[in-house]
Amino acid sequence: MLWELAKVIIPAVVLIHVLERSGWLALISNWLGPVMGLFGLPGEAALALVSANLSTIYAGLGVTVALGLPARETTILAAMMMINHAAISETALVAKAGARAGWVLLARTVAMVVVALLLNWLLPGEGAA
Repeated sequence: MLWELAKVIIPAVVLIHVLERSGWLALISNWLGPVMGLFGLPGEAALALVSANLSTIYAGLGVTVALGLPARETTILAAMMMINHAAISETALVAKAGARAGWVLLARTVAMVVVALLLNWLLPGEGAA
């Protein structure tokens, strides 16, 4: 089990450090900052969401750890990843099970946004509008 986690988390951490040293992390953060700011998160937190959606939640957690976010931001981001992770593979799976994949994906995305907005509003600290 530990090896399975390490295979996903270690590359995610390395990727964040490479992006940080190359200056790309700052560019991504500036570009996505306004959107992620709605949830009380910095722009680079989008990398964790993308990682969790394209791969597994563990990749998203690896990115989150590498970013070193404060507890408030980590809580919001973790909630978002728990609700809407592995979107591509899980949407394909529910489609094979007979569900309407588009509606399932939309419901998960809307739930993620609503929960993130509520947490940003409810949790004490900076970021709440």
